[in-house]
Amino acid sequence: MPRLGHLPNLFLLLALLAQVALYPLLQTQAHGKAALAAVDWLILVLALRAARSSGSESRLGYVLLVPAIGLNALVAFWPNPIAIVLSFGAQCAFHSFVIVCLLRYILHDDDMTLDELFAAASLYVLMAFAFSFVLATIEQLAPGSFYINPANNPDGMVGWWDLVYFSFTCLTSVGFGEITPVSDYARSVVMIEQMSGVLFLAIVISRLISMHANRQRGGA
Repeated sequence: MPRLGHLPNLFLLLALLAQVALYPLLQTQAHGKAALAAVDWLILVLALRAARSSGSESRLGYVLLVPAIGLNALVAFWPNPIAIVLSFGAQCAFHSFVIVCLLRYILHDDDMTLDELFAAASLYVLMAFAFSFVLATIEQLAPGSFYINPANNPDGMVGWWDLVYFSFTCLTSVGFGEITPVSDYARSVVMIEQMSGVLFLAIVISRLISMHANRQRGGA
C-alpha cells in the first residue's frame, strides 16, 4: 500500500472535486471570493507538485504558476475586464502545462501505479477546467457567444461557473443541456474539446488493455 505522501495526484484530485462541490456555496458568502481564490491557489500548487516536472521543465512550471496566482488574486479583488482575460489566459497556459506533464507521467512506463490512476482522473478534470478558461475568454471578448435557456438563467448572464459546467458536458460527451454555443469561435472550441475527451478516454482504455495483455503474456 503506497504512502499518502507518494500519491500527490490523489490530493490534487480531491482539491479539484472540493472546488466543484464548494463553489456554489462560497460564491454567495461575504468572503466567498477570497476563499475561492485560496482554493484556486492550493490547486495550482498541488498541480505543479503532481506534474512531477524537473530541471528546466520545473522552472517553466514556476514561470507559468506565478502569473496564474497573481492574476487570479487581482481578479478576485479587482474584476477589471482586461485583468479577467489575462487571468483566463494564464490559468489556461498553466493547466495545459500540467496536463502535458501528467500525460507524459501516465505513459512513461508499462506499469500503471495507483498514483498514475489518480493522475489520469486529475488530468481529465483539468482538461475540463482548461477548456472552460478558453470558453470564458471567448464569452468575455464576444458577449453572447453562448446561449442559456432563460428558464435556467433568469438574470441573463453567462458566468464562468456556467462555462465550467458546460465544459464538463462537452468533455464527457453527454450532450448539450440548457447551454449551447452560438458563435463560430465557440463552436470550434467545443468541437476540439469533444474530440479531446473522446481521444483521452480511448488512449487510457487502450493503454490499460495493452498493459493487461502484457501482464498475461509475462505470466504465461
